Amino acid sequence: MLGYVKPNRDEMKTREWDLYQGYYCGICKSIGRRLGQGGRLVLSYDAVFLAMILAALSGKKERIAPEHCIVHPIDRKPTVRGVPEIDYAADMMIILAYHKCLDDWDDERSLKGLGGKALLERAYRKLKERYPAVCREVEESIASLRQLEREKSACLDAAMKTSALATRSVFTHYFGGDGPVDRILGELGENLGAWVYLIDALDDLKEDEEKDRYNPLRYRAEGTKHLSPVLYHLLANINSSVDLLDIKKNSGIISNIVLLGMRAQTDLVLQPYEEETNRSTSDDERSI
Repeated sequence: MLGYVKPNRDEMKTREWDLYQGYYCGICKSIGRRLGQGGRLVLSYDAVFLAMILAALSGKKERIAPEHCIVHPIDRKPTVRGVPEIDYAADMMIILAYHKCLDDWDDERSLKGLGGKALLERAYRKLKERYPAVCREVEESIASLRQLEREKSACLDAAMKTSALATRSVFTHYFGGDGPVDRILGELGENLGAWVYLIDALDDLKEDEEKDRYNPLRYRAEGTKHLSPVLYHLLANINSSVDLLDIKKNSGIISNIVLLGMRAQTDLVLQPYEEETNRSTSDDERSI
């Protein structure tokens, strides 16, 4: 997950935004407290969605209190404590971030990737002992993606599936992975992972072309055409999975993220491609 899974703040009540920020700060402090300060540098709003979804299934009320931190030494920020799902989301974020940094270093010798790998390596070794199945499945997914990169594969579905399987693993292992709730969470994770991969591929396409980096859209015969329905279909599937879950709290925030925030991110990333398509259509019509 890469920072696309976030709410539409303009449509949130003040108390909802405070609670959302409380989860974000809670995850940040959880990383620093248990896994070292370096991991806090890769914190993403995507982890908040995972924590809120899992916590919403327990229904236990959060304890939220204003606290100082390194980034906000003067103004205290609302911080959620005593929610085990926050620790789990923090762990999963570090696992995924470590592999993102490792991939960046292996693919393009990115100094940022090398620095991130060095910062997270110790924490990752600790998490690999704690979550061997998750780490194994994520590593297998990354290995599949690297094979596609070596082949310069144009198969977008295969590339999306690698992300989908990694995210599925992250969503299903909290409760054990075998129950009916896990199956719904698995579907949610798969569709979310596929959506994140595709929206990131679209968002990075021009830069990937300039830097000659792998992106399946570079080799796809249709280019970026006909991807809008795919993204919106994935969003609909994510929402359907959320609807099947027994959400006991914070349903307004979760709905905001899925129905408004992620939709807004989709519209924003698609906009330049749709404008380009409209220009091409207008040019074709004028030439007739």
